[in-house]
Amino acid sequence: MTILASAPGKVVLLGEYVVLDGAKALVMAVDKRCTARLGRVQGERCRLTMRMPELSVSEFVPGAPTGSDLIDALLQVADFRPSWPAWSATIDSSVFYADGLKLGLGSSAAALVAFAGVSWTAAGTPGQPGLSALVHCHRAFQGGAGSGVDVAAALLGGSLEFTLNEDAEARIGSVRLPKSVGFAGVFTGESASTPGLVGRYRRCVDLGSRRVSELRQRMSAVASDGCAAVIEDDDKAFVAAIDAYGRCLAELGQEMGADLVTAAHRQIGDLAGEMGLAYKISGAGGGDIGIACGLDMDALQSFSDKATENGFRAVALTVDEQGLRVEERAE
Repeated sequence: MTILASAPGKVVLLGEYVVLDGAKALVMAVDKRCTARLGRVQGERCRLTMRMPELSVSEFVPGAPTGSDLIDALLQVADFRPSWPAWSATIDSSVFYADGLKLGLGSSAAALVAFAGVSWTAAGTPGQPGLSALVHCHRAFQGGAGSGVDVAAALLGGSLEFTLNEDAEARIGSVRLPKSVGFAGVFTGESASTPGLVGRYRRCVDLGSRRVSELRQRMSAVASDGCAAVIEDDDKAFVAAIDAYGRCLAELGQEMGADLVTAAHRQIGDLAGEMGLAYKISGAGGGDIGIACGLDMDALQSFSDKATENGFRAVALTVDEQGLRVEERAE
């Protein structure tokens, strides 16, 4: 028997950084999917093949480290192990990269969820893996950093309102984005380190400056207003919230002493503004992908074309309503 699974990537629309402090976030699963394949093999050794995007192959005895910190976090922290004596698995997240650089669409979270899906099914466990356990595994992989918003998108799909309670456990609700709002993604050609930037944010918060406190309150309010606009299907207010949050992230970067909105992002943002579109970084910033949004689909297409002409890579962003998908095949 062979088990196949896939899980989508994500873009964060609202709530970066302050979601770690209990503020609301809004995340959208996007239709770029990591795939995983798992099958039982004869013999006494397991085999793991990964394309992330480079090809790596490792062999090991059952229970030993796999050669992948990401998969080891899943197998050792949560004990999501196939019940078979030996197995062979392939994980492919190459669609989350461009020219060997990660786009910032949550590749590690999608890979973790996809492999959890095949491993969970191989163990004969009913249902699907729990969000809390997966978030715990992903944080272990990231050295304790991260809200888990990318894991939630990979597991559940669609558009989600996401918050953390006092115990850092996720609370989620499925929402429908206004149909009149379109999105366009642009990759800057620079990849960023989310754990490093999150750590810098934490240190900045711990310093306790009044300016940072006021900015965090404003970011929390903008994210909350944007989530309310989604519930009310207020497209203009939703786009305005994304635009406002993008400006907040630029100010946060200045306070952190980090270039969250890089020169490339500023250039792309200026281009979006000329076309009447909102623009913001998605995720931790410092590179990776940025998103433009608006109500004018022609303007969004022109924006993507102009960004490409300026040497950037346009990335289509379509919501993926399905999260983890698992299929068993008899062979």
